[in-house]
Amino acid sequence: DELLWSAAWLYKASRDEKYLNYVLSNQGWSQAVSEFSWDTKFAGAQALLAKEFYGGKKDLSKYKTDVESFICALMPGSSSLQIQTTAGGLLYIRDSSNLQYVTSSCTVLSVYSKTLMTSNIDGIHCGSAHFSASQIKSFVKSQVNYILGNNPMKMSYMVGFGSKYPMQLHHRGSSIPSIHSHPSRVGCNDGYSSYYSSNNPNPNQHVGAIVGGPDSSDHFNDQRSDYSHSEPTTYINAAFVGAVAALLDGTKQEPLQLLLINTTINMVDY
Repeated sequence: DELLWSAAWLYKASRDEKYLNYVLSNQGWSQAVSEFSWDTKFAGAQALLAKEFYGGKKDLSKYKTDVESFICALMPGSSSLQIQTTAGGLLYIRDSSNLQYVTSSCTVLSVYSKTLMTSNIDGIHCGSAHFSASQIKSFVKSQVNYILGNNPMKMSYMVGFGSKYPMQLHHRGSSIPSIHSHPSRVGCNDGYSSYYSSNNPNPNQHVGAIVGGPDSSDHFNDQRSDYSHSEPTTYINAAFVGAVAALLDGTKQEPLQLLLINTTINMVDY
């Protein structure tokens, strides 16, 4: 998957035919999957190469078929649904750091939604169900809104956004005070006994970080020791940027104005 993913990006960036030939000759590696993550990159490569398919490279049809299978596995109402949503509407793949799968899936859905729109394709068929590009984009928006606070707990899972967000992140730099407020040395044992086990909010607010998120019942335990749900990661945030950028694409909103949009209800609404 990493080789297809890399070749797809290198072809997009360079237009060097050797990368196109690579993905053409290795289409047999492509698999229909139901998640996109740091460890499983097929869906990302498929979304990139499906755009090339609609651009005229019809030999890439397997990638188009496989990415549509991925979307059908996620979209509520699909007859080939594989991934369930919580009662509150959040995609739920697995318990440990579930938001990584939500944000990465949303990026793929966003990319393919735009591909459909720019190619004047009316949508995709998932058995008896049909989803237009705008319906796919609306589902992405619902996931972004959930992360930012439109959920049963009214909790923003992005630190510093809205009025209620995680305070006890499982993050060493955030949970131990800075040298400016605590000049004396903090040893490993001190870090554990004095800060890791503390019930106080983290002394360093990790603004912008997105944590692993709630459990399958939409419940979030704001506790430092619960790393499966309270740990922020780059692979959550990086994919979230892609989804939000796609939602803002074509609007007149400046990207840095995102945190000013409807902060009272913790939602993105445009």
